[in-house]
Amino acid sequence: MLLLVLLVSYLEIYRKIKSNFTLGLIIFTIALLLQSLSRAVLLLLIIQNPPPPHLYPIIVNLLGYNPIYVVIPDALEFIALSILLYFTRE
Repeated sequence: MLLLVLLVSYLEIYRKIKSNFTLGLIIFTIALLLQSLSRAVLLLLIIQNPPPPHLYPIIVNLLGYNPIYVVIPDALEFIALSILLYFTRE
């Protein structure tokens, strides 16, 4: 949700000033949005149909399909995007 708000904000700013920096922020935000969408889809696929342990022993041993490994990066990304949104709106 924050990424969509950021994208709309950057598009509004770009319409006003046509800055290359703002265009870069738009591309950056789209890349983060695609990353978030792909992560969500892949996570749902893994949860729905986890691979057998004998096929992916390294993945199973390292991650163990513990949700905490997904929550921590997302929480940090949320904090970073919140800060970015705060400074964008100022």
